[in-house]
Amino acid sequence: MKTFFRRIVPLLVIILVACNMPFTSTAPPSDISGGATDTPGMLDTPEPPITSGVTDTVEPPPAASETPTATIQHLVTPGEGASSVYTIGDTISGDTASTGKTNEPPGGDIYLNNLYERPFNALTQDIFFPDLDIRTAKLGLSGDWMYATIQLYGLDPATSTLAGSYGIEIDLDLDGRGEWLIMAAPPLPDDWTTDGVTSWNDTDGDVGQKYACIADPPQTADSYDKLYVGSGVGDDPDAAWARYIGGTPPAMQIAFKHSMIAYDSKFMWGVWADQGVDEPQWFDYHDHFTYEEAGSPFSYITEFYPIKAIAELDNTCRTTFGFAPVGNEPCLCAGNVKTPTYTPAPIARLGGFVWKDLNNNRIYDGAGTDGGMGNVTVNVRAGACPGGAIVGSAVTIEWGRYDVYNLPPGSYCVQPVSPAAGIDFMPPNRDVTLVAGEFRDNVNFMVIIGSFP
Repeated sequence: MKTFFRRIVPLLVIILVACNMPFTSTAPPSDISGGATDTPGMLDTPEPPITSGVTDTVEPPPAASETPTATIQHLVTPGEGASSVYTIGDTISGDTASTGKTNEPPGGDIYLNNLYERPFNALTQDIFFPDLDIRTAKLGLSGDWMYATIQLYGLDPATSTLAGSYGIEIDLDLDGRGEWLIMAAPPLPDDWTTDGVTSWNDTDGDVGQKYACIADPPQTADSYDKLYVGSGVGDDPDAAWARYIGGTPPAMQIAFKHSMIAYDSKFMWGVWADQGVDEPQWFDYHDHFTYEEAGSPFSYITEFYPIKAIAELDNTCRTTFGFAPVGNEPCLCAGNVKTPTYTPAPIARLGGFVWKDLNNNRIYDGAGTDGGMGNVTVNVRAGACPGGAIVGSAVTIEWGRYDVYNLPPGSYCVQPVSPAAGIDFMPPNRDVTLVAGEFRDNVNFMVIIGSFP
């Protein structure tokens, strides 16, 4: 038996050392394979392990929260910018705000046409945000990069930075619907960065809903539905960058690869400064919010004043890149130079009803006998019929009601547009003259019996 132990004990020691396992059990041999025992007098904590002089240890795997994040590898960065070929000027609210007068823009805000001049807080309009008041925007091409520069009225007083989100919207097929929206969120460093820069694409062409550049809420479209790249993560980590440009006045700059828009050289574009809404899936904002929900920055539009859901933002109209405008491009700047600026004056409004003469007596006998017709576009054209440019528009709701707001005093031609072939209206159009502050509510049209579905 002694010979057996002299042979087996060294063998066990060799095995334990080779496996780097501590030989620490204090239990009797009969308990080694039988599990833990509750032996009186045994210590609750084990004795220090015997290491037999071995010092190598195996580090435990890192916790899930400590797993290193892959670093984005940028292959190319933008240069120093391009000479600006195309420029948009915007209405400036800061000059009015700096005089101590009530915060109200000198113009440039037309809800029905998705134009906003609202660098103020909602409801009270007693705070002006200079870093949201756009002065000018410039766009140029240099090599493989396009550079959009947005010049602001000033810095945010609280942080001495540009604290909003800033972006450019691009309409490639000239239909009034943006295909790309590139936005840069704060903070903006002096050097080029992809942090906070997002590039959104509308894959199904539904920005603007049914009527581009014209308000037609409620929104049912998903608008900018694909995030092409965000903070360097996506289809191309190098696609879109942004930076801050100091000076008086301050500016920010966005650079994006020309290849991102398939090297398109003829398109429409406009810019945004936005910290109040900033929702790419809600474009166009006047499709997402009704006029009543959005509010108006003009005190003389008493029905909707002040601004509400659409606040703390500014945008520009759109101009062309790569071609001279004909003048009928959707959402085109007035004169292709500047967002319209005008002296505030009382406005007018008109509305009415498009109805079906179900009993064929040429008299509207009420909803119980005759019926309204929805989905009819009613255009308001400048001047006497047949009229000129469309200055306002509305679409009838299910029971035939329509309203057109924000019309300056003047003469107009009101004209319903047939939603399908073979539908005729009586009369086909109507001449209307509005005076300041008037609400004309009887501009009605009848659908001729037999012509409606």
